[in-house]
Amino acid sequence: MQGDHAEAQKSESAEDPLPSMLWGLDPVHGVFAKLYIKDILELKNSCTVPGVFFYKTHPITKVDILGTVVQKREREKFVSFGVDDGTGVISCLCWKKQRTSENIKPASSSFGLNLLEQLNKITQLEQRNSQLDLGDIVHVRGWLKDYREQREINSTSVSKIADPVFTAQIARMLELPYLYRNFYDKTFEIPTDSPEPNQQGMKTLSLQRKIKQFLNQTRVKNFYQQELEAIDSLVCIAQQDQVSTYLQEHSAQTLQKTPCVSRQIHEVFQEAVCALQEEGIIFQKVAGPSKLYLVTDEAKELHNVTLRIIQDDSTRPKHVDKGCPFLHIVSCVRHSYSAGVSEAAVQRVLDRLECNSEIISTMDRHYTAA
Repeated sequence: MQGDHAEAQKSESAEDPLPSMLWGLDPVHGVFAKLYIKDILELKNSCTVPGVFFYKTHPITKVDILGTVVQKREREKFVSFGVDDGTGVISCLCWKKQRTSENIKPASSSFGLNLLEQLNKITQLEQRNSQLDLGDIVHVRGWLKDYREQREINSTSVSKIADPVFTAQIARMLELPYLYRNFYDKTFEIPTDSPEPNQQGMKTLSLQRKIKQFLNQTRVKNFYQQELEAIDSLVCIAQQDQVSTYLQEHSAQTLQKTPCVSRQIHEVFQEAVCALQEEGIIFQKVAGPSKLYLVTDEAKELHNVTLRIIQDDSTRPKHVDKGCPFLHIVSCVRHSYSAGVSEAAVQRVLDRLECNSEIISTMDRHYTAA
């Protein structure tokens, strides 16, 4: 049975998603990854380096979990306990620290601080926090490993949390989807040396910056994409490569009328506009063929609606302590203002309101009226 399991595990990890020499380029590799326990248990082993696991294309070595103690086993040198976060249960190992305070000579500083006494206090505090019982909420950080074909966490930090109203658990429930959506579920891509994608990306980035500069200077409230394509200073950026490519075969007048060039210029503008939408600089209030874009900073009605939602809802009992959660604000804005408003646009509005001291961020992505 063990041989079959090893063969199956080896076939699953026949090739790592990312070469080991490139692991350091992935920012996820260097942090304590906050993952659901179910996903931690299903991480694939690296076929080249023991102790390294993969979530999709991201190499994982250490994790950060929050959950309830549902199992406990104590030995002379360590404590083993199971943690449940609602998606699965994983075993955590906490080694007992052996302190020989009797070998430390009493010493005091010039300020009258007894170092041995302070050390004993720290030891007692650590021992008290390490006394885990079933039902305790714990925050665990540690290194992943497989021991006897079982996934477990060799903990470097274990903190017992007094959380009678589940504040920490609710905050973790709000944080994890954001991390998965913006980091873990995104494929890590190594930049290539191919000049064509880089030139295309740099051209789109240059056009994106130029459009932002144009919107900031003119204080335009809304626009259509075809209106941007009629501005010479923007078109010059979008058609730089096309000019160099076709100049030998076309005159300047013919170049402007070439359908292929016009289509490529339109595509560059479209990529730049989409990037501005993802950044929250612009948004569409009404989705449709007209494609009218509104500038987020100039959308006063959106700012007023968002501020009014926070002022009203932050006084309600369930939000009075922590403030309104970000996703709740987004949902209310879409219901009251427009279903087409992106999360990035709402975040930009919240940042502007906080900069103007009209709202206050009370904790991670929670807001209340100032």
